[in-house]
Amino acid sequence: MRILLLLTTVLMLSSCSVTVYGLTDDYKKLTRDRQNRIVPLRSFAETDTVSVYKINGHQLREELRKHPKALVYTFTNGCPSAYCLPMSTYEKFAKENGYRLFLVMEGFGNLNETTKQRSAVFTAPLYAIDAGYYQTKYSWNFSKYFENDLRGQPRKTKNEWLGSLYFFENGNLIKVTRDL
Repeated sequence: MRILLLLTTVLMLSSCSVTVYGLTDDYKKLTRDRQNRIVPLRSFAETDTVSVYKINGHQLREELRKHPKALVYTFTNGCPSAYCLPMSTYEKFAKENGYRLFLVMEGFGNLNETTKQRSAVFTAPLYAIDAGYYQTKYSWNFSKYFENDLRGQPRKTKNEWLGSLYFFENGNLIKVTRDL
C-alpha cells in the first residue's frame, strides 16, 4: 500500500510543472535573456542597473574597507517575510544615513520580483552570491560561506542567524540585524 501511494505521488509530481526554488542558485531556471544579464563583477565602480553582478564575500569585504559606512542586505527574491521590505526602503535608509548600499541576492529564483521594482524606484546595483566561487551548488552552503566571508570568519563556522542586514564602518562589521 505504501509503495502504491509513493508511486502515485511521484507520478503526480512528475506530471505537474512544479518549479522548486532555493535549493541551488536557480541560474539554470532563468531565461537566456536573464542569464545574459548575470555577469561576474569586474569593478564596483563600473556597475549599471541592468546587470546582476556575481560576487563573493572576499571581494565585498575589500570594497567595504573603502567606505566609512556601508550596509549589506542579503535577501531572497520575492521574500514574503515582514523582514523583507521593498528595495527602495533600503536605498532610502542608506542615503538618509550615509551608508553605501550593497544589495546581495542569495540566488536567482524569482528574480523578476526584484527587477520589477527597478523602474526608477531604486537605483542601487544588484549583486548575487557567486555559488561557483564557493564550489557548491546548494544554497544553504554558499549562503553560509558568503556570510562567513563577510564576517571575516573561517568558511565553515556555524553562526546563529541574526539577520540579513550587515552594518559596517571602515570595513569593520558593527552589527547584524533583521530590520532597519
